[in-house]
Amino acid sequence: MGSRVEADARRAEAALGAQLAAGEGSALPALVGRLYRVTIASGHTVGDFEIAHQDLVTIEQVQRDGQALPLAPDLALQRDDIVLVIGRRQAMVPAGAALGEEVAEHAGMGVVMQSRRMVFTHPRLNNKTVASIIGSVTREVRHGVYLERIERNGEIIPALPALKLQHGDILTLYGTPADTRRAVGIGGYELVPSEKTDFIYFGSGVLLGLLIGLATSRAALAPFSLGASGGALLSGLLFGWARSRHPMYGAMPSAASRLLRDFGLASFAAVIGLNASLHAAATLREQWPAILALGTLTALVPMLLAMLFGRYVLRYDNAALLAGALAGARTANPAFRTVLEHAGSHAPAVPYASAYALATVLLTLVGTLIVGLA
Repeated sequence: MGSRVEADARRAEAALGAQLAAGEGSALPALVGRLYRVTIASGHTVGDFEIAHQDLVTIEQVQRDGQALPLAPDLALQRDDIVLVIGRRQAMVPAGAALGEEVAEHAGMGVVMQSRRMVFTHPRLNNKTVASIIGSVTREVRHGVYLERIERNGEIIPALPALKLQHGDILTLYGTPADTRRAVGIGGYELVPSEKTDFIYFGSGVLLGLLIGLATSRAALAPFSLGASGGALLSGLLFGWARSRHPMYGAMPSAASRLLRDFGLASFAAVIGLNASLHAAATLREQWPAILALGTLTALVPMLLAMLFGRYVLRYDNAALLAGALAGARTANPAFRTVLEHAGSHAPAVPYASAYALATVLLTLVGTLIVGLA
């Protein structure tokens, strides 16, 4: 495509409004807190000051003559008040200049902040962009709440203004406990961290997979059965989709989940290799040219056709996004990790998640059907 994946990933983020590539850290954090002594903004109310700075900063505490004042939008600031301001760095500089002089610390000034994870389930806001959602809710709802990151299908995706939120997305909100609790109660429900394993959920999935595998039907006048492995895979897709919609079910520590995935994949490869080893050597000696040629064609031709289809029919003009979609279409997690490494960004995760879900379902159903008919 005549472009570099990393450059296209940056271009995709810039087009959507990103300011920092996902996975990178900045020496200047995006969310900061500052203390100021009021010398300029005397007479302005708290609400007017926040609106003047587009609600990108919030005044969380005001102290006057050594006493903390009840915070309210109509509270008027006076000269020598000490105020604690929390907000985004790009707005903090002009906000500080409008308030007065910054102070390093002051007795009694401090607010506990919290990062709270929530599952997005609001029906009327589903499939709307982050920017439109922020613009549609009232100031009372979004006051003091800042979006840190978004997770979808286990992948962190850039929290860009043009990104459309979907039911089941996991949002990390930053703010005071009261502010984040209010936002979570309106937009969905809190995802409480847990190190426990939901054995009932996993056991139900295994049982359903076995029952599906035992069922037999007829397709094109031929008996067709998914078998135990196909039934388990189909059940896993169903239960995985259900958990993506309701992440409070099926909890498992990430380390245990990765161990099971890696061990299961290694065991699968070992069993396949042991079952084929008796005839593999003889087959390779007799037909290795045909096997090499067919394997190469099977690996390359579908990928080349998909790339051309995406480039010239679907009009992908961004190599990073197209690479993410192709990795998802092949359900290839190692390929996706390589794309992320070259991109230096999580922008390819957006097309990867959609393509991966569709390809996994088709691979399970159509692949098993073709093998059964053969």
